[in-house]
Amino acid sequence: MLDDESVGKLKLAGEIAETILDEAEKLLVPGASARRICERLEALIVELGGRPAFPCNFSVNEVAAHYTPGVDDDITLSGDEVVKVDVGVHVDGYIADTARTFDLSGEHDRLLEAARDALQSVVSAMRPGISLYEIGRKIEQAIRRKGFKPIRNLSGHTISRWIIHAGISVPNYADRRAAAIRLRPGTIVAVEPFATNGRGMVRDGSITNIYAFTGKTPRIPLSEDEARILHYILEEYRTLPFTPRWLASKFPPETVKQAVKSLTAKGVLYDYPILVEAGKGLVSQFEHTFAILNDRVIVTTCRECRGDT
Repeated sequence: MLDDESVGKLKLAGEIAETILDEAEKLLVPGASARRICERLEALIVELGGRPAFPCNFSVNEVAAHYTPGVDDDITLSGDEVVKVDVGVHVDGYIADTARTFDLSGEHDRLLEAARDALQSVVSAMRPGISLYEIGRKIEQAIRRKGFKPIRNLSGHTISRWIIHAGISVPNYADRRAAAIRLRPGTIVAVEPFATNGRGMVRDGSITNIYAFTGKTPRIPLSEDEARILHYILEEYRTLPFTPRWLASKFPPETVKQAVKSLTAKGVLYDYPILVEAGKGLVSQFEHTFAILNDRVIVTTCRECRGDT
């Protein structure tokens, strides 16, 4: 169950996360780089008393999720992009996961409204014991009313302390297989509708800049560099996702890239490739984290709905 102390930490993480997205909006200007923006947001999380629960996701246009600047690569904004900024904040391992989409062109209001309305429909309906089917149905209905498709192979997820994906997926469509699964008191869950004018599916892209420890002990001996870098990963991030650019400030960048590649091949690290809309459609995303209590639900990442739902 979630006691008062853990709820307090979840609320603080959520308040920080909201502030981060407010700051992101100010930074999204033509000529700005994703690296500069993400590093500013990640640093601000720490300044405000939290820690990043995963690298700042900065996914543009048809990229739905999982892009963060790498050791070498970056994105520069031209001013006409649809940008998803997805941030995670933890306070002592208690995580708030939230996202907003920003349309720099001003031409895709309905696409943004589709995902935003879908999330608001869940906020209005959320209660202890709600089924995942009902959540997915409300998301799909709201998105289709605007003339778009939900992305069927992207989902929300439950969250545990120190674990961003805790095992249960929350569908973004009316998946009847999820009807028997209900959100019980004590559950923390991130709901994140994705809307698109494309095919409604994503595929893995060619860029990977986010990794996490698998929890598995390596069966193959590690090199000295691999062992040092793995030790640092476990000390700093535990089971939470990280990006090699965070390590490149502590170790030589080429050593980092080689070690991460090798540790992934050995099954020690899990990789998160970017996710690209299969029809190259534009994608919007909005996300909140909910804490399910005995008699109410707290939306930890929503200033306007911080009270009970």
